[in-house]
Amino acid sequence: MPDGFDVNTQNNIESGYFVFTMMPSLRCELNCPHCYLSTDERRNSPVMSLEQLQEVMDKVYDYYADKTDVPVKFLSFYWYGGEPTQMGIDYMIAAFKMIEERFTEKDGYHIRHTLLTSLIAVQEYWFEFFEKWCGGYFQTSFDGLMRGKRYMRDWERKVKLARSRGISVGTITVVNNKILEDTPKGVLDYLVELGISEASFLPMMRNEQNEAHHYGKYAPSMDQYSAFMIEFMEYWYELKEKGVSVPAIGQSQYIMSRANTDKNGNIAGQTMFLMPNGDFTLPDYRDGYTEYMQPFGNIFESDFETVLASKDRRKYLRRQYFANKNTECIECDKRHQCIMEFWKENKENDDCFGAKKYVDWLVDRESRIPVVSLSNGVMC
Repeated sequence: MPDGFDVNTQNNIESGYFVFTMMPSLRCELNCPHCYLSTDERRNSPVMSLEQLQEVMDKVYDYYADKTDVPVKFLSFYWYGGEPTQMGIDYMIAAFKMIEERFTEKDGYHIRHTLLTSLIAVQEYWFEFFEKWCGGYFQTSFDGLMRGKRYMRDWERKVKLARSRGISVGTITVVNNKILEDTPKGVLDYLVELGISEASFLPMMRNEQNEAHHYGKYAPSMDQYSAFMIEFMEYWYELKEKGVSVPAIGQSQYIMSRANTDKNGNIAGQTMFLMPNGDFTLPDYRDGYTEYMQPFGNIFESDFETVLASKDRRKYLRRQYFANKNTECIECDKRHQCIMEFWKENKENDDCFGAKKYVDWLVDRESRIPVVSLSNGVMC
């Protein structure tokens, strides 16, 4: 975090911390089993024009310009999708230049760009882009054989090419049954062999696209997720003690970084997704834990403050504040540092979506011999 930025009090967009998830296009050529996008969205999504993107950035800038009580702002631009590289490198260079020219250190802004790519169709000129514009770092999806052997072969080749150039690579894994078959030790050994610098492991969410077929086939229970993460971290500590260069683990970093925050610190007040049509959204849930995108307002139809103060966003944040009225979450002593990214109903007879068994284990382990607590990572 930048100098002068208070991580304890600046924990939402209004106070100057904005995880700005960029989705100006949803286009992607792949058909991943866990994806929340329809085939039509992946193939035919519009692309927000650069002129429209400039309008968005100007309105966000104008919002903070009126807030004289927020001298230091940290904007983390997270380029998501879809597949961001399908917008083309000329578009991306122009977009990054635009953002850096708009949000300057002179005006109190500190910005970071992180791009998530499947890597499969990425040509080598993109590596120069990552080196220049993303601090020599990118994130890529690693979901094991759920995506097929050919995918993994092509993906591994691209990762090795990036590493040969000295680029740092972080992985985002949606934990699935194929990953479980690889075993926690097998997965960590593979990531170490590839030289991965950071790794994040997300529970697989049910959504409107995967609930009919793929969710039941590939999604582990939360008990299985927590068991995987505990065994993974046990081996991680073992390798770390031996002096092996292991990746930072996003979920573990997050859990320990939130140890001293209050119980309402985990309410997604710092994040919104920008969609191609100008809607600002966040994942929400119906029918228990079926994920969909909840819009809060359209930036082309209003100013940014109107979006932030909209009835839909206020209702959403109230639901986060009260932990979806989940009794077990309201009473939980770890709700401020669990991995329940957006609050939803928990499954019956299963660990919660915050992975309490994993969180409790990690907090206890760190209380005895702190290791994660003493390190830093990008992914949190």
